[in-house]
Amino acid sequence: MDLTQAAGTGEGGRITRKDVQTFAAARPASQSGAPMPGRPHVEAPAVSAEPQIVERPALSPPALSESDIVPLTALRRSIAAHMVLSAQTAAQATTVMEADMTAVVLARERLRAEFIRQGVRLTFTPFFVQAIVAGLRAVPEANSAFRDDALVIHKRVHVGVAVAVPDGLIVPVIRDADEKNLLGLARAVNDLADRSRNGRLTPEEVQGGTFTLTNHGVGGSLFATPIIVQPQADILGVGAIHKRPVVLSRGDALLPDAADAIAIRPMAYLSFTFDHRVLDGQGADRFLAAVKRFIEDYQG
Repeated sequence: MDLTQAAGTGEGGRITRKDVQTFAAARPASQSGAPMPGRPHVEAPAVSAEPQIVERPALSPPALSESDIVPLTALRRSIAAHMVLSAQTAAQATTVMEADMTAVVLARERLRAEFIRQGVRLTFTPFFVQAIVAGLRAVPEANSAFRDDALVIHKRVHVGVAVAVPDGLIVPVIRDADEKNLLGLARAVNDLADRSRNGRLTPEEVQGGTFTLTNHGVGGSLFATPIIVQPQADILGVGAIHKRPVVLSRGDALLPDAADAIAIRPMAYLSFTFDHRVLDGQGADRFLAAVKRFIEDYQG
């Protein structure tokens, strides 16, 4: 069939299935399948109006002989089970804000030498724990657990801090974090982190948290969507602190202003994953805005 002789009615003159059928029906018998002198007759395949489904063989996984089999540790098995449980249990959503870390960076630099004299390493984690406490005071519902018949709002603030260990993550808990000052929080963070990595935590020290902080930025991650630690209602993730150009405005935040300036500031993304059964977007944003405000207006 010489399709150059067929008229295409499709978009841009394309030849459609209907055009092929029309052209085939209009051809003379000598061209449409009648046997030519000295040649056997061969039936042309019928043109079906229905699309043909082609069965493709399933792809086989790589042979086990070409892979390494690494048995799961008890910790990795526990983490896997908990992550699946959390994803199946809570209606998880994430909201992200950006925080100017200038005030916190300056405070840490100012206090670091004094803390070292007292035998305490001052990281950014205690500042974030303080910011979480400020957020929970603004939105108490964020310090809660969901039940089918009620919302259990905790009166005490026990903040779990995710610590990376060789085969996974451990989340030791700083109890009554709202009652500790910066030095007390830094001392608790140092102690729990060191004993986590040395395998010297007691079972009670990784239980009973009401909120969790994960500082994924220590590995260079800018922002993430962390998974809630059940039965808690939310978790705060902190990204890497990087200097970036930002616009400083004394007037309207959006309208052009002659006083607008571009400055270099240490910035970090704050990602707040929350259980949508407990908080709506407005409540989640109020919590995260309170955290951001505490960091940017830090007075310690």
